[in-house]
Amino acid sequence: MNDFSAWMQERFDDYVRQLESLVNIDSGSYHKAGVSKVLDWVAGYLDGLGIEVQRLQDGGRLVCVRATVHPGASRERSALLLGHCDTVFPEGEAQRRPFRVDGPVAYGPGVADMKAGVLMNAYLLQAWQAMGDKGTTLSALFTCDEEIGSPQSGAFIEATCRQHRYAFNSEPGRPNGNVVVGRKGGVFFDVQVQGKAAHAGANFYSGISAISALAKKIQSMEQLIDPDEGITLNVGLIRGGLSVNTVAPSAVAGVDLRIHTVAQRERCLSEVARICATSLQGETASWSVRGEFKPFVQSEGSRLLAEKYLEISVTEGIAVKGEVTGGCSDSGIAAECGCDVICAVGPSGGGFHTPEEYVRLDSVVGKAKVLFRTLKTLGA
Repeated sequence: MNDFSAWMQERFDDYVRQLESLVNIDSGSYHKAGVSKVLDWVAGYLDGLGIEVQRLQDGGRLVCVRATVHPGASRERSALLLGHCDTVFPEGEAQRRPFRVDGPVAYGPGVADMKAGVLMNAYLLQAWQAMGDKGTTLSALFTCDEEIGSPQSGAFIEATCRQHRYAFNSEPGRPNGNVVVGRKGGVFFDVQVQGKAAHAGANFYSGISAISALAKKIQSMEQLIDPDEGITLNVGLIRGGLSVNTVAPSAVAGVDLRIHTVAQRERCLSEVARICATSLQGETASWSVRGEFKPFVQSEGSRLLAEKYLEISVTEGIAVKGEVTGGCSDSGIAAECGCDVICAVGPSGGGFHTPEEYVRLDSVVGKAKVLFRTLKTLGA
């Protein structure tokens, strides 16, 4: 069979049933057992189809699944599908609001970001096995922790990307169907401040308030925000102190820095280091990176690949464009490894990271077909 649309349409009801199973498994990034359960499901599904599967472990725990169809091609004839199995939602969320379908739309935690894309990748591997170009290797890497910067998956992603020329990240298509051709990089870091405790009434002046010092450092760090350069810095978490009547001996801020280029990253983090090293009122401070996304800067190869994808999309009656977004993804790692990259080629959706998250089921077959046809051109 060479008609991908008919092939996928025959399996569409099965796709929806399998998507329900995946969405109803809690797999927040820090819920390790849940993420491993999704990865194990993917591995078992592909293994059952006779597809070559590797279960990649770190510290005795399943953290990535790598699958390959038609192995053995050169890097120039190898393409990689990327997808993460973790979500941002806490344990119990899937029980509180399980998968549901309302007409052409499905809802549930992580349904678009990105279990619909993960499952689409599994079906594309199956299709490539049945009707793909035997001279082109198609691999897929399913990962465990993209939502927190891929601290465990990152090394596996990099190693796999270096074996492939092309990378397609099945993050959700934009609500209007667009794909993503550039993304900001992001650095998630903590700033820790140590002061000195004292009674706030009887001994106020002998204390050093870590909260006060941290507030001043935050003001200094916020000077890095530059709308013209697209640099943002958000302090999203604050904790510290012992009690309302104690001068705070410690405080911590969780910070999200977004940049477009590596040069911006280096400049901003150098300034963060200077701010932390500068004592304002006798406090000491340090900072540490918790997770990081590389920026996805479109190369000439990525531009040409996007043009090819978008041309095929038009012939399929799917009028989409490429756009740049401030959101991060593992596409930055692929781009840094020299891959030609397109991101957000998964089914279209919206409301990501919210209770209103949805995926358009009526976009699944079309998006999968455009990607399959693009893959078929890579050996030309």
